Amino acid sequence: MMHSVRRAAALLLAACTAAASVGCQRTLPPDQEAHSGNAQQLRTYLMSSSTAAGGAGAAAQPQGTGWATLRGTFTYQGDAPARQPISITKEPEICAPGGGAVLDQVLLVDEQSGGIQNVVVFLRRASRVHDSAQPSTEQVEFDQKNCLFTTHVQTMTVGQPLLLLNSDPTGHNASIDQYSFNQLIPANESLVYAPPSEAPFPISVTCSIHPWMLAYLFPRDNGYVAVTGPDGKFEIANVPAGEELEFQVWHENATGPGNGLVLDTPEAKELGWTSRGRFNLTLEENAQADLELTVPGSAFQRN
Repeated sequence: MMHSVRRAAALLLAACTAAASVGCQRTLPPDQEAHSGNAQQLRTYLMSSSTAAGGAGAAAQPQGTGWATLRGTFTYQGDAPARQPISITKEPEICAPGGGAVLDQVLLVDEQSGGIQNVVVFLRRASRVHDSAQPSTEQVEFDQKNCLFTTHVQTMTVGQPLLLLNSDPTGHNASIDQYSFNQLIPANESLVYAPPSEAPFPISVTCSIHPWMLAYLFPRDNGYVAVTGPDGKFEIANVPAGEELEFQVWHENATGPGNGLVLDTPEAKELGWTSRGRFNLTLEENAQADLELTVPGSAFQRN
């Protein structure tokens, strides 16, 4: 084996030397520079041979088999924080019907259970993707009613059609800065948009006509993402089992970098929770993990 590696290395050196002697003053375009035929093949062969021979740093990450499910609950520690009224500055007859106060959706905590709504949990990278988590072509509805987005955090997969509805008798414009998308949606009309790329975190959707309107869209390459409901519960089914997985936890009001939800409670420490709102977990095949996570008010910017 070592003889093969040395021979491949010698061939690679010869190929590179020959290439350097012909036109060494000319800079190749990046696409040609990155795909240099035989030399690249030799590099690939050399790397694979080194791996087989136990070369340092060349070992691939172990890959498990089968699938598992992650479930959990995020519970607020203490009394639920009071929601703040929104200042409605336009068209109050539509945006504040009946003259009642319109409350924000920044931090929603169920008064009975303490469940925290709109916490996002997602798998940062997946070595394998189950059929149930493959990109979807099913249309997702994202509505606007009484000058609010009816879904505060919407997940989807890249390229999935997003039906942007306007159920109000006045116009709205849906603005998604991440994709330089800004379209007027007239009263009681709609349009379809498909996000072209994955986002590392949920991205804001706003309306400049009614500037208090705010929601989040989260396109991912796969379906390994969940948003907690009013009871604070989430579920991500059919994640890869038998290998270490890194999950990210996000909330729009969290104090961590990129709004990562940072926890230092005993149960979070057992998961190796980081200062960026991440934790690692390895699940056995066909297993179901249930996480019970208590969140102190200090984890949020407003409590």
